[in-house]
Amino acid sequence: MSKIQLITRDLGSHLNDKIESADTVCVLSSFVMKSGVNFIKDTLKKAAKNEADIKICTGDYLYITQPEALEELLSIDERIRIRLWKSNGVSFHPKAYLFQSNEHDVLFIGSSNLSNSALNQGIEWNISVSDEKEVFDEALKELLFSTRIKRSH
Repeated sequence: MSKIQLITRDLGSHLNDKIESADTVCVLSSFVMKSGVNFIKDTLKKAAKNEADIKICTGDYLYITQPEALEELLSIDERIRIRLWKSNGVSFHPKAYLFQSNEHDVLFIGSSNLSNSALNQGIEWNISVSDEKEVFDEALKELLFSTRIKRSH
């Protein structure tokens, strides 16, 4: 049964809950800040140890992504795949978090980049869509195509 939810506060706790139980984690965030990585770091580490397939894509658009944040992501676990979208001046502004498990698929899309402010106390609007297979599959296909991250089985 499909479930749609508006999340205007504390997206980070929702993400950590889903990361912990996911078999597949895909993060597409135009900007990544060290504060956001630190917020989900422990949960990402647990998911990697549980052999979750973790893919993270961010971009260089407007040069906001912090190099320290990327270094921190790389230090979590060598199995986490990270891609940097080279914008070449083209707007790159997506914010999507996809989680797949045996129980269900969940997709979060909204305004929250991967920063502590956006995940906790900032004014952000996000939509969560659960168990809507066609929507999830389309989002995953777009994410994998647009970021050129190959899905592994």
